[in-house]
Amino acid sequence: MRSRTPVFLLDESASTTIELAIWTPLIAGTLMLVLDFSFMMTLNANMWNASRSAARAVSIHDLNATEAEAWARDELLVSNRPYEIDVTRGETDVVVTIRLAGDKAGLTPFLARVYKGDISASVRMLREPI
Repeated sequence: MRSRTPVFLLDESASTTIELAIWTPLIAGTLMLVLDFSFMMTLNANMWNASRSAARAVSIHDLNATEAEAWARDELLVSNRPYEIDVTRGETDVVVTIRLAGDKAGLTPFLARVYKGDISASVRMLREPI
């Protein structure tokens, strides 16, 4: 007895092409998220380094607060991002805070859809005696 299934339903010659068309956007999106997240972590590590070096320069009396802000901005890896830099010099300590909006931290717009918040680095150092 002959099967009643149409011949085009039995043909599997294009199944690989269809699977590729289904999986490619998912794989590409995952790759973009991984790239964005790793770039965000690189920016965050660079923000920590810049805030630490600026706080150290102010704590040993090499720079004032205005110069330290310019110093920190020069130390940052990617300078075209809207960083918020705050240098506070107290009687006994120095606090340098660098903040960046999370949606401005990615390479592609994928991260802005997933990550809502800021990344920041804040370093507090005691001032050296004069």
